[in-house]
Amino acid sequence: MPAALAAALFALGTSALFGTFSILVRLGREHANAITGVVVSVVSPLPFFLLAALWMWEPSWWNGRATLFFVLAGLAGPAGSRVFLYLSLHYLGVARAMPLTSVTPLFSTLLAIAVLGEKPGPYIVAGTLLIVAGSAALSYKKPGDKSWSRRHLWLIACSVTTAACSFLFRKLALTAVNAPLLGVTVSSLAGLFFLSLFRPLMPEAERPRWPNRKAWGFYGAVGLLNGAGFLTQFYALGLGDVSIVIPLSSTAPFFSLLLSRLLLRGTERVTKLIVAGTVLIVAGAALIGWKLR
Repeated sequence: MPAALAAALFALGTSALFGTFSILVRLGREHANAITGVVVSVVSPLPFFLLAALWMWEPSWWNGRATLFFVLAGLAGPAGSRVFLYLSLHYLGVARAMPLTSVTPLFSTLLAIAVLGEKPGPYIVAGTLLIVAGSAALSYKKPGDKSWSRRHLWLIACSVTTAACSFLFRKLALTAVNAPLLGVTVSSLAGLFFLSLFRPLMPEAERPRWPNRKAWGFYGAVGLLNGAGFLTQFYALGLGDVSIVIPLSSTAPFFSLLLSRLLLRGTERVTKLIVAGTVLIVAGAALIGWKLR
């Protein structure tokens, strides 16, 4: 199987896992706040990552450049982008913040072109734009009456930029040492460390707290799913270009929609905008997949 096609399949697997993760997080919100859930979900697969990394350790993994970029990926990804995202949700509201985060694949592609010299071509670019538009449509919600200030839009800009930089750092690290297992382990450890440093910046109600037994049980299980998605994304980036992997990984809202119809019946309503967003995402992914065949 060609490496690019394998990368695309890993990326779609990541999308399916992250889509499932998002639904389960919503189901578990009665046990803990969102950030606490994120922290537990990052911690729970770490023992497995550490043991597996030690078991499969190779001398070539001692690489300062790769380690530095894996740490920077942890700073930008699990830590920085999530903190800025939750701050933007606090100050701007879900209706304004979530559609704007859908441009992350576009930013990632632009960075890949500028820094890595990738040449995705018109079909990949068109597919990326369709996925961005579809994700925005799926996440859009009519604004309420709450007031907001445009001066807080910089929070969204920081969330999108740091997320895109995280993908870039992962690719740079994997170019130095193609060791996805090492990458997910180091990045998770670094992300937890920096997330703890950013705690004072978070709104009081959203700060991570010591979870109760039910939260540990629920989010611990969910974290294994999240860890699997994190790992498959590293494998995808090790095999393919950022401009292919990240747009396909960003089709998670499509899988979230499918699962919400199965698991959240009675609380989710399918609208014309949701149908249009789904069609756009499927068309974008199909266009990228057709180009790779």
